[in-house]
Amino acid sequence: SLAAMLQLLRGCLLLCLGAAALIPREKLFSDPKLAATSLSPDGKILGYIAPDANKIKNVFTRCISCRHTRQVTFEKRDVLSYEWTGVEDVILFAQDNNGDENTMIFKKNISENAPTHERTIISNTPGIRATVVANNKKAGYVLIGLNDMTPAYHNVYRFDLHTNELTLILTNKRFPVIITDNDMRIRLAIEEQEDGTTAYFRVSSKANPKELTSDKDQWVEYIRVQPDDKPITAPIGFDKTNERIYWIWGEGSDLGNLIVAPTNNITDREVLYTATRAQIGQVLFHPEDKTLLAVSEFYHKPELFVANDTVMEDLQYLVNLRPAGSLQILTVSKDMQTWLVTYLSAENPFEVFVYRRWLKSAELLFNTHPELEGYELNRQIGFDFAARDDLVIQAYLSLPPDAALKRPSEVPVADKGYAELGMIPAKPQKMVLLVHGGPKARDTYGFSPMNAWLTSRGYAVLQVNFRGSVGFGKRLTNAGNGEWGRKMHYDLLDAVEFAVAKGIANRSQVAIMGGSYGGYATLVGLTFTPETFACGVDIVGPSNLVSLLEAVPPYWLGFYNDLTKMLGSDIDTQEGRQSLIARSPLFFADRVKKPLMILHGANDPRVKQHESEQFVAALKKHSIPVSYVLYPDEGHGFRRAPNRLAQCGFVERFLHHCMGGDYQIFTNGQYNESAILKSDGFAPKTTLPPTTTTTTQLPRAAVLPTLVPTPVNNFYYPQHPQLVQQFRPTVQQYQYQRMNNAHVRYFLRQNGPAYAQPRQVFMQQMQPVQQQHQQQPQAAYFRPPSNIFPYNG
Repeated sequence: SLAAMLQLLRGCLLLCLGAAALIPREKLFSDPKLAATSLSPDGKILGYIAPDANKIKNVFTRCISCRHTRQVTFEKRDVLSYEWTGVEDVILFAQDNNGDENTMIFKKNISENAPTHERTIISNTPGIRATVVANNKKAGYVLIGLNDMTPAYHNVYRFDLHTNELTLILTNKRFPVIITDNDMRIRLAIEEQEDGTTAYFRVSSKANPKELTSDKDQWVEYIRVQPDDKPITAPIGFDKTNERIYWIWGEGSDLGNLIVAPTNNITDREVLYTATRAQIGQVLFHPEDKTLLAVSEFYHKPELFVANDTVMEDLQYLVNLRPAGSLQILTVSKDMQTWLVTYLSAENPFEVFVYRRWLKSAELLFNTHPELEGYELNRQIGFDFAARDDLVIQAYLSLPPDAALKRPSEVPVADKGYAELGMIPAKPQKMVLLVHGGPKARDTYGFSPMNAWLTSRGYAVLQVNFRGSVGFGKRLTNAGNGEWGRKMHYDLLDAVEFAVAKGIANRSQVAIMGGSYGGYATLVGLTFTPETFACGVDIVGPSNLVSLLEAVPPYWLGFYNDLTKMLGSDIDTQEGRQSLIARSPLFFADRVKKPLMILHGANDPRVKQHESEQFVAALKKHSIPVSYVLYPDEGHGFRRAPNRLAQCGFVERFLHHCMGGDYQIFTNGQYNESAILKSDGFAPKTTLPPTTTTTTQLPRAAVLPTLVPTPVNNFYYPQHPQLVQQFRPTVQQYQYQRMNNAHVRYFLRQNGPAYAQPRQVFMQQMQPVQQQHQQQPQAAYFRPPSNIFPYNG
């Protein structure tokens, strides 16, 4: 009819007018030209990962002072990571087999005279997971972990960087985590106990440190950490003498303290810093002296608290350089004279600067996404809301950049604060509830290609740090134990209700999407609450908690008790299995009423392909349509740029058909991706044509078992900063306005460096201020412990 034609033309016009703001997928999800940037130990060379002429990610180097650039690895499969060593011009780099996470490690001489394609294999045995246990970037050797005897535990070897000799120094059949000191001597080991505690053991004086085993007679119990304290308790490094250990300490505190204690007597501990609003995030030490320089807390955005006057002037200069961003120190040279820094900002991709400390001057090296210049990116606003049981939940909202906002005078008095933050649009938006993985992870502030992509398509993005997330106190993390499919899901529902009640979202146009645990949450949303969401996108999510536990990777078994506590049940008893079944979407697949898309990697070691296959089969059994995309050369998330681009194309098209957002046209095979569309359950049902766009180091850390896809797996981000820190533009003003939040800085400004003061004097000064904060609200961001065996679950 004529009316229908006019409506179609009107829609075309509107889409054409909005096309200018549509950021092409290729500008967001192609491999960045520079990623994983780091300085060589002497500060003269910048290392980074970038696609080569064959579009394979390899390691490149760039002279800091002369800008000369060289490709230094020439692999035919992507390099995942690299690190400098204590031998000049020698690096280590890692790869795996199409996402199977059985990492292989190689040594490479990158000097200009070295053979271009020659490398040394440290470990490339199929089915063996190799890790770098310790690398102090000073010695002529590193420590390598291989689960070559017992799949659940890694033996530790000394690898000589000069002779390539691999020597066994620890035969391990017991410990999932090994902790070394600054000299790479094995000092502590961790073991789960039957009662749920975690025991730390130190090497017995009777043991031979060169021929250690995990036998009980070679280890002496050092301390036990209670189950509730584990989320915020871990060692983070040794002092210069290796006789004192720095800890994030959770006993008696929700947010944690930074303490230091002798290696032989943990009870003689000294409190250096008490978290106030947020958990202690990252701790900055001098790379050689191992003195404490700064501590960060991360609630909505990172904040830095300086603990040493020697870096005050440096940090003040750097903060003034980009006062609207949050300063991040990526890496520093051994002598602390050359720094690599960037700034967190949702509206701007990372700018990376080299800071020459002796000149007190910073120089811009590059922008990670220069192709985005000229595009308006979303703002990301942190806020709190109360769940149905009054638990305070932190969340982020990102609105489309062109969304008109209500003025504070146009909203009820109770919502004025939200309007002042820029959270209340003039009309309710289409919204994607983007659920993070883990679930012991968190959403954070900063530039996100995912948020920029979704908001440019006209969707608001809501990210919720639901109970079970880390970084907001141990009470919030522990509140998620056993609540998969229950209170953790209620927090997401309450967030949606909040957004609808405030006029942020249109109730009938809310999608749910996430990876790993976020994929599970998507399936829960479409089965347990089938009327709530307009559609859902499950990326590598588990559908059956029983089969999930039955198939955990062997190197997770050392933390199996933590996994079952997190899930709330085990598979060893009938009662436990029934509890897991009751919270597994697979057994409620017949309830699905709304469109669903599932994407999975065939080599996923954490959430097996079977998790998606069985759910798709259950849907088909009940004649329920589903779109299912399988990537045969991917694992727990999608690393290869063509696959990432196709993933976003599939999802964007799906969301457009479901909710009518803007859409950059996508056809299967457009990016030469490996994706197999195994099921296409939803024929295009759109009244408007798609929009077309012409596109021409802190010490080593342990990562406990998690289902979360790492950023490099899901969407290839630049390397996230190793040191999350922020300094306010005006030191004196901030010092007094935030004195109660920054008592370490306050006393430093008046009495000098805390680390240099007699212990009893410092504690007398700290005590009155600390007492004011014992009941501060919970919140924070927790970084993993230091010098711990990198157990990447």
